[in-house]
Parts: sequence; structure tokens; C-alpha cells
Amino acid sequence: MPRLGADGAPPFLPIGTLLAGALALLAGGAVLLPNAAVLAGPVNSPTMVALVHVFTLGFVGLIFAGTLQQLPAVMFVTKLAWPRLGYVTTPLLVLGSAAVVTGFARGFAPTWLQWGAIGTSLAWLLLLAQLVATALRRWPKDAGSHALILSVVFLAFTVIAGFLLASARTTLSVASVVGYPVKLHLTLGLFGAFMLGIVGSGQKLLSMFALSKGGGQWRVRAAIYLVAAALVAESVQAFLRVQLGPLPTLLLAAGGLMQLVEVYAIHKRRLRKKLEAPIERYVLAHLFMPVAGLLVLFGQPAAAGAAFLVGFIGLAVSGMLVKITSFLVWTAVFANAKTGGVSGGAPLLRDLMRDELEPVTTWSLTGGALLLCATFVTHQPALAYAAASLLLVGAASQFVQVVHVVSTTVLAGRRLARDAAAVTAQEAS
Repeated sequence: MPRLGADGAPPFLPIGTLLAGALALLAGGAVLLPNAAVLAGPVNSPTMVALVHVFTLGFVGLIFAGTLQQLPAVMFVTKLAWPRLGYVTTPLLVLGSAAVVTGFARGFAPTWLQWGAIGTSLAWLLLLAQLVATALRRWPKDAGSHALILSVVFLAFTVIAGFLLASARTTLSVASVVGYPVKLHLTLGLFGAFMLGIVGSGQKLLSMFALSKGGGQWRVRAAIYLVAAALVAESVQAFLRVQLGPLPTLLLAAGGLMQLVEVYAIHKRRLRKKLEAPIERYVLAHLFMPVAGLLVLFGQPAAAGAAFLVGFIGLAVSGMLVKITSFLVWTAVFANAKTGGVSGGAPLLRDLMRDELEPVTTWSLTGGALLLCATFVTHQPALAYAAASLLLVGAASQFVQVVHVVSTTVLAGRRLARDAAAVTAQEAS
């Protein structure tokens, strides 16, 4: 496969990392189904915590890392710094995430957790350094790029906080200094890293795929400030033991509201009236944000977390995964970096997907997320198995889709190359 171009990483890195993320969700779903009864039990059980980290570190984390191998060059309009760094960071993320998940599954085994936390922390610090080095080549002025940079900063803090949590379980001196800031760890990950990542990258990608130009950036900036203020407030509560009541929650809710309004504004001014199915899934994901807010008001924090993580973040990442994979592999195979043109006979991006898979992915993941919320409210095992079944179907459909996109595009490129070679041979003869 040829290089994606002079600005990004070699195409194998982002595409391979995205495929690994899709595979992680499928593997997590396959493990969850026979163990679905854990969904009706305590949310802090070893198996439950392990499954959560399959989703966060394996699925969302790897897809985010793969996106960072190409998106910053596009958003910042410059060349990616250290384009081959992914050959180091991706194995670190895969092995480190596997070690963390194994540590949790084995009953919070400290050695596995500590080595896993070291690997994932090192990988995200390297990715953060790469992102900052890229930005310094041409510092971006738009709010979406600032949100993306800040999200990676918070993601690095999240995995480091996870390292502290793992250490606090086994080392009394660490626990006495930092305590056990689980809530800060969750807030950093869900809102600082993942939501701001969606705010930054999603704002750019949704505008591009929906053909939605213009619009103010104040909502994105407001979301950044509100989430950052909430994280500062949460840190004050965690480390200074100063109780601020509902202030962090209110700030996070306001930040989420800004993202909802921004997506609505982009959607309203779009030129493409009929959005492609993965983009519709991305937009649909945002309906889980008010669902999560209502569950918080009704005193159901576990269900609210499921709505936000699996419903909002999961569906949003899933939608962008398919579109980003299609764009990356099509560009790698058919775009001509030397001439800036496109190979003759190249298929359209929308023709790379199997259309019948998209509704399966969307509604299986949506139904699974809703049933997951219901399980955390009612603690009914039947609902747990139904949720696990739908999530597995959605993960399998998504994985088949991205594999199909990659394989179909590569095969089409080879056919075009063979046809071009045959024409050249005929002309020469």
C-alpha cells in the first residue's frame, strides 16, 4: 500500500490501529456475553472493571490513537511530527491495555496493573508530545484544534491517574499522599479526554462530512472552559479535600449542553441533506447525553455512566470509525500524492461500505446501551444478557464493516493497477 502522503503517518499505522480498536470491542463483547450476569452485580467487581477498560483503553483509546496519526496534520494544516512514532506507541497501547485488563480480571493483580499502567502512560505521553510538536509547527487558532490538544493532555493525565490508583492499592505511602481519586479518574477520562476529543475532532469531521461551513466557535470554546473548570473543581475536592457540592457536575452538564448546541448548529446549516449512515450514528449518539443527565437526577449514577460511555461516546466513536477508516484507506490506495489527483476508475467513498451492515451496527449498539442502562437500574439478569447480546451483534457488525472497507478498497486498487498495466502493455506492443 502506498504512503498516505507527506503530511501524515504511513497508512498502515492509523488503519491498523483503527482495526485493532474495532477488534477490541468485538473481543470485549465476546467475553461479556457468557459473563453478562456481572452487569447485574456490583459495578466495582473485578470482571466489570476489566470490561470497562476493554471499552475505554481498547476500543475508544486505540481508535483515538489511530486518528491522531493523521487528523492533526489535517486540522493543523502541517506535517505530522515523527510520523513513524506509531510503530512504538501502538504496541505499547495494545500490550499495556491488555495488561491492565488482565490485572483487573485477576482481582486487581498489582503487578499486571502497574506494568500495564506504565505502558499505556508512556504511550499517551509520547502521543501527546507528538501532537504538541505537530502543533508547534503551525499553531492552530481554531477552537476545535485546541479542544483536541487539551483532550490528549487530559487523556495522558487519565492514564497516569490510573497508575496512581493501581499503586495506591498496594503501596501505603502512595495511598496516604494521593488517596484513591476514582471520581477524578473517571471525570478526566469521560469528559476531559473523550468528550473533549469528540468536541474537537467531531466538530471538524462532522462539518466536513455534512458539508457544513462557517458558524461561530464560541460554543466549542465554552465547552473547553466549562470542562476544564469542572476538572479543576474535581481536583480540588480530590486532593485538597474541599467539598464543592454539585459545582463539578453542573459545570460538566453545561459543557455537555454546549456540545449538543454545537452539533445542532452544524446539522442545521449542513448542505448535505441526507447524511451517510455512520454520520447519522454520530449525531444520534448525542441523544444519550440528556439521557445520562436524567439518570443522574434520578440518583442512578451507574446507569448514567453507561449512557454516557457506551451510548454517547461509544456510538459517536463508532460512527467516526467507519468514516475515518474509509477516508484513510481510500486516500492511501487511490490518491496520487505526486500529482494531487485521483486514480481513474476509483470508487466513491460511499461505495466502500456494505449498506446493510450500518443499521445493524447502529440499532444493536443503541439498543444494547439502553438495555445496559436498564440493567444498572433494575439489576435484572435477563436484561443483562439481552444487552450483552445486542452489544456483541453491534460490535461484530462494526468489525465486519471496517474489514470490508479496507479489503474492498485494497482489492479495487490492485484491479485498477492491473488494468492500467495491461493497457500500458497493449500500447507498447
